[in-house]
Amino acid sequence: MLRLSLDEIEEKDLQALEKNEIPESIRLEFKRQLDLDDKKQKAEAAKDVSAMANTAGGRILYGVDEKKLPNGSTVASSICPLADGAVDSRLEDILLGNMFPRPRFRTRKVSVSGGFVLVVEVYPAYGGDLHLVTGFKENRFYRRGEQRTVLMTEPEIREAYARIAASRLALDAAMQEAVSSELEFVRNVLHSALVVPWYGHRDLVNPRHFGSSLGLELANAGLFPGEWHSVVGRLRVVSDGYRAYSPEDAPIRECAYYASIRRTGLVHLAHGLQHTTNKDYVWLNPGEASKILTAVLSTARYILDKAAYWGPVRVEYRLNAQQPFHLEYGGKSRDFILATGRKPVDIDRYVHAVPEVTLKEQSGSFDTVLAELMDQVYQTGGQEHCP
Repeated sequence: MLRLSLDEIEEKDLQALEKNEIPESIRLEFKRQLDLDDKKQKAEAAKDVSAMANTAGGRILYGVDEKKLPNGSTVASSICPLADGAVDSRLEDILLGNMFPRPRFRTRKVSVSGGFVLVVEVYPAYGGDLHLVTGFKENRFYRRGEQRTVLMTEPEIREAYARIAASRLALDAAMQEAVSSELEFVRNVLHSALVVPWYGHRDLVNPRHFGSSLGLELANAGLFPGEWHSVVGRLRVVSDGYRAYSPEDAPIRECAYYASIRRTGLVHLAHGLQHTTNKDYVWLNPGEASKILTAVLSTARYILDKAAYWGPVRVEYRLNAQQPFHLEYGGKSRDFILATGRKPVDIDRYVHAVPEVTLKEQSGSFDTVLAELMDQVYQTGGQEHCP
C-alpha cells in the first residue's frame, strides 16, 4: 500500500489489505468511519494526523475496518464505504484550523462498491517544528506508536526538538557531499540541475524494485523535451542507481547531455559542453536553463512519488562556468555581463539553490521554484529579478 502512489490506489488494492491481513504500523492506520458531526471523532482525526506528521508520515484509510489477531496485532478487515461526498473538504478545514503549524497532507476518495474510502496521505514534519493540536482544548503533541496514537511526554518533546536541530546540520553536510561526488562524473558541462531528497536513503530508488526499463518508462511519461527524451530513455542500471549520457561513444566527462538517478533519490541532469570558439566568455541562455530545471523537477517528482517519498528536497542549479560568461535573454540588445575581465570565475560562486521544496505541493507547474532559482542567477549579475 505504501509503495503505491496516492493516485494509483484502486479498490482491488484496498481489498488486498484484508486478504493479506496487512497490519497497522507507524505509517499506516485503518479507521472504520469518519463522522465529522461527532466532536470526539473530529478531535481524534486531528490527533492522528498530528501523531503521523510528528513521526514518519504515512496514510490513514477511513472506510477500512480493523480486527485483532490472536497475537495482539491489528490488521485490515473489510471495507466499510463512506458516503458523505464533502467529508474530505470538511476534514481539511478541521486539520488546518486546529493544528499548528499547519500539517501538510493530501486526500483522495478511492471509489469502491457502495461509496468510497478516504485516503489521507500525511507528510512528515521533516526538519521543522512538531505539530501541536491546538483545538478541542488539547494544546498537546502526539506521536505515532507501532499501532496507535500516543501522547508525547515533556522529555520526548525536548528530545525531538534537539534532534531536529542536530539532524538538519548533519543532513545538510551529507547532501553537499552527495552532490560533490555526483558532479565528479561531469566536470565539463556548462550547467547542472540537481534535486536531492533531504531524507533519502541507500535503497530509496532500488533497481530491483524500479526495474531495468525505468528509462523507457520516464521517456514515455513525456517529461523531457528534445534530446533529453532519447538520453533518459537509455538510462542503464549502474552500481549506485541509473546513468546515461550522450554521445555514448565519448568519455563520460566529455558528454553533452547527462542524466543520473541515484539509489538515494538524487536526480541530476547536466547539459552543454563549455568548449567555445570565443576565449573571453560562454553564452548562457535562460530558456535552456528553464528547460533543464523543469525536466529535473518533473523527473524527481515522478521518481520520488513512485518511491513513496513525501519529504522535502533541495533543488540546486549550478553554472559550472570556469571562465567569464554572458547571460543572454530575449535575443535583443538587453544582454548583460555577469562576470567581466579574463580571470576564471570561481565555480562555487555560481551555485543557486532552493533549500527546501515539497514537490507534491507544486501543482501543475514549477513556476515558483523556477522563479526563485532564476532570480538568483540574475541577481548575481546585478539585476533585481529574472524578466
